[in-house]
Amino acid sequence: MDRKGASRRRGAELEQAILDAAFEELRDAGYGGFTMEGVAKRAGTSKPVVYRRWPSRVQLLIACVASRLPRAETVPDTGSIRGDIVALVTVAHRRMRLVGQTAMLGMLTDVSADPEVRKVLVGSLVSELTNLLDRAVYTRAIARGELAEEHLTERLRRLPIDLVRNEFIIYGAVPREAIESIVDEVVLPALRARGARV
Repeated sequence: MDRKGASRRRGAELEQAILDAAFEELRDAGYGGFTMEGVAKRAGTSKPVVYRRWPSRVQLLIACVASRLPRAETVPDTGSIRGDIVALVTVAHRRMRLVGQTAMLGMLTDVSADPEVRKVLVGSLVSELTNLLDRAVYTRAIARGELAEEHLTERLRRLPIDLVRNEFIIYGAVPREAIESIVDEVVLPALRARGARV
């Protein structure tokens, strides 16, 4: 990349270039080889510019992963809460595979050692995933009459993603039958127990 041209980028454009570079660095160098210097070089900027936005590599990685989350409008409306959860979790699982099991384990290790970074993880990535479930699944289900707002708790709101993420971290992949099993054997029964008609 032409560093002279890159230096003119500002704000959201520069931030997106850094996040894209971070994803490329993670993909090519792996979690162990991921460096802020490597990201800065790929983005055509300097390390201080990267550090001003993200004080640590794990915070940059969290932002990178969050930027790769699917948008609610890209999740198909299947006409049922079951179908919508399976569709969303399938898309999310594809994104998890792009990030990789090793990177996710590494991020969790780094996060567990730093309470401030844990707040960043919960405040950004976990919140974004919960909001995604709200927009792509629960809002549609409420409109269809399958459930009501009072059927949902904070834990139930994030349960599908939590279970699939746990499965991915432990096993490295979550086949379609495992996704359907999670939805049919855990998520839907939990919603029914609170009165949802699913």
